[in-house]
Amino acid sequence: MKRPDEPPEAAPESPNLPEFTRFLHGDFSGVDWRIFWTALPVVIFLILNTFWPEDLWRTQVAIVGSFLSSAYVFATNRDSGVIRALVVLGFLIVAGSAAFGLAINSAKAFAAQNIFTDFIMAAISLGSVLAGKPLVGAVARQGVPALRTLMDPKHRVFVYLTLTFMAINIFTGIFRIFLLGEFNATEYVLISRATGLPFSVGFLIACYFSIKRTAGVAVRLPSM
Repeated sequence: MKRPDEPPEAAPESPNLPEFTRFLHGDFSGVDWRIFWTALPVVIFLILNTFWPEDLWRTQVAIVGSFLSSAYVFATNRDSGVIRALVVLGFLIVAGSAAFGLAINSAKAFAAQNIFTDFIMAAISLGSVLAGKPLVGAVARQGVPALRTLMDPKHRVFVYLTLTFMAINIFTGIFRIFLLGEFNATEYVLISRATGLPFSVGFLIACYFSIKRTAGVAVRLPSM
């Protein structure tokens, strides 16, 4: 009987994962540039909350403008499966934060949406591991179909990466609560994104190399 960290039987060839070295040489042909549209709501909020006249409902205009841009990004997203579910969840958090921020006339309440996202994603990550369906594995296997025949969804590398993702979200969530109490909405958005970016990039790089290395090893292991 196979262990979860063993590859499926009759795994064909090496996975066709994008080569990181291509990016270092300036070849971004494999990049899905739609990912950068996710920054649009943040940019809209920062511009409106900084430059819109304060006596013309600045808070409300900034929240509504950011929400509408989020709705646009959500409507143009064509993903499915686990990735689509996460996108829907993210949009629901944005919508709830927008409604709450408008109700109490607080830009901070709207800006704090990433704190809710941090803790919700931490809970989902832990739940997915306990359920035997680690989140990172589900996302990776959907994003790179070649992995479906090469790595079991319960592979231990997916478990470790999902638990790491959970820990990062808990840490950033706690840190952002501190930031929210120390800075105004515009400052909070800038600082929370800037401090969170290294963790996000570092985690994505760790996922790339961990999964690529493990998938390569999995191909060479004999079937049991």
